[in-house]
Amino acid sequence: MMMNVSIVKADSLYIDVRGTACSEITNEQLRSEIRYKAYDKAVLMAVKGCDLVKELAGNINDHAYNVLAYRIGDKALNDVTVITLQDDNEKICLEISGKLEKAKIEEIISKEKIPEFNESKVKEIAEKINTSLPKSIYETDSTIPLVYIKDMEYYTGQTSSKFTKKITERLGFEPRVLITENKDLADYYIIPKLILSKLEPISETNSRYSISIVIELRRNDGTLIDSERQNRYIIINSGQDTQEIAQKLIEKLLEEGLNSLSSKLNNLIKPDYLDNQKVQGPSLIK
Repeated sequence: MMMNVSIVKADSLYIDVRGTACSEITNEQLRSEIRYKAYDKAVLMAVKGCDLVKELAGNINDHAYNVLAYRIGDKALNDVTVITLQDDNEKICLEISGKLEKAKIEEIISKEKIPEFNESKVKEIAEKINTSLPKSIYETDSTIPLVYIKDMEYYTGQTSSKFTKKITERLGFEPRVLITENKDLADYYIIPKLILSKLEPISETNSRYSISIVIELRRNDGTLIDSERQNRYIIINSGQDTQEIAQKLIEKLLEEGLNSLSSKLNNLIKPDYLDNQKVQGPSLIK
């Protein structure tokens, strides 16, 4: 991967940024996947090179900074233009330029909890996880609820199980989440929804592809507990396979949405346990 970034200019509300990235051609990936990878990296480099982002992020480790930059790129980058610098049998190189909204940068960074990196602490936590999870906590804590993953609901009214396995695999890494395939046994439902998938031509060769998903967390009685919405748009060549690009984007947005819901999911309690606590009186609830 070869990358470069430069900052252009700024005004009172927006900061102009530009970034480039190259992805090498491999037999294991489709060209559309390689192009998307180059686009994603170019956006990352553009955001990471922004002076305001670096100033507000402060002294954090590289991984945390990358995560922060990805989030800013998704939420605060507007008016994106993509130029293909190279597209041959060796690599695909793209240059992206766009405007970062200052207010959104400040809002995103202020909401992010960016802990200082402590390698020894990470190792300590990892050792505890390896020795005690996942079985012991499931066997001893009867308050952990069962979660059922519904099929993806499309804005057309159709449903698809295409992403159900991906969501199940992702949630398998959560320490206090138990997945059930029996809807009737579930205490909570995860409901992924595709609410927007739109292709708009912007030139003879390029189109703007916009996509938006929502992940809802509901009790088995239908009560909404929380939801997470993820939006994204990219500029693609008009001849590219939109279905392939859509699938990759949906998987990426589902991953980010589940990451945002992780804390809520790991603090779920069986609804009947909560109801029993309420019946017995508030003095029993800490």
